[in-house]
Amino acid sequence: MLKTMKTIFLHISVLLFTLITNAQQANFDHNVVDKTEQIVHAETLMLQQLYGEHSTQILQIGDYNLVRAESQKMQVTQTGELQLLYYTETNTLQPSNMTVNMEGSNNYIEVYGNNSIMDQMTINVSGNDRSVTIRNY
Repeated sequence: MLKTMKTIFLHISVLLFTLITNAQQANFDHNVVDKTEQIVHAETLMLQQLYGEHSTQILQIGDYNLVRAESQKMQVTQTGELQLLYYTETNTLQPSNMTVNMEGSNNYIEVYGNNSIMDQMTINVSGNDRSVTIRNY
């Protein structure tokens, strides 16, 4: 009888202990500072309705990454911290289908304008404190 009481008491103690202790909780709200802003052209909306596809894809992994893109078709991957990408597509009838991969810290890419040379172009920036500027007039 005494052994049974000890076993019951032990089980109740373990149960109460597990109910009282809090599980480890991660708060990721303070890390979410990534900002993605896309301006959509009227031609893009028309093409999306016709073909049913959204063609700009942005993946950000890290803190303080920013993409400001005026584009129709583009793939962006930012891995690291303080990655800045500014892209303005001036020829809205011919999307550039550009791919941008940024990896590292404190990198900056600015692309203004697009033409046939930029069709299917890939920009890879790997490292820290790098800068790329492309201007098409």
